[in-house]
Amino acid sequence: MLIYLVALAQSLVYLAAVPVCGAFCVSSRGGLHAGSGTAVFRGRNALRRARRAMARRAKKRKTSVPDLKRVFNLIKRLKLAKIALRGTLALGDAAATALACGALTSLAASLRGKAEALEIRVTPDFSGEARLEIQGMIRARAGQIMLAAARSGIDEIRGRIAHGQASD
Repeated sequence: MLIYLVALAQSLVYLAAVPVCGAFCVSSRGGLHAGSGTAVFRGRNALRRARRAMARRAKKRKTSVPDLKRVFNLIKRLKLAKIALRGTLALGDAAATALACGALTSLAASLRGKAEALEIRVTPDFSGEARLEIQGMIRARAGQIMLAAARSGIDEIRGRIAHGQASD
């Protein structure tokens, strides 16, 4: 019996260490389009799924928006292994483009303690026409995601109890 318990504990430890990659793409070519995708182990697969989702949503023109408050509460509790943001940004006005790229660079400085590896490379494009091409990726371990989701859920339940609200 002890061998089975040790094997189960080992399996759970290995499962908790699996890297999960989440990727997103935003493009303003032919209207504003966005897509997201997830994959385990390989970030390239997540990025490919995000591009496919962006292409499908561009054809459908109908998108479903997740509950952003819950998503941000979950991300707030994560210790991310990697954050990457790459792309080009052109807002049509040189000053606004420079200001937006500077804001993204300062975002990198504020996220230094949140991730083990951080890469933000958004190049300004001062050509005159407004366009946006950005791809991003976050990577975290499955165990950290599960713990963050549990903590977020517990905090939400505590808040509802404190305010006397019923569940949805």
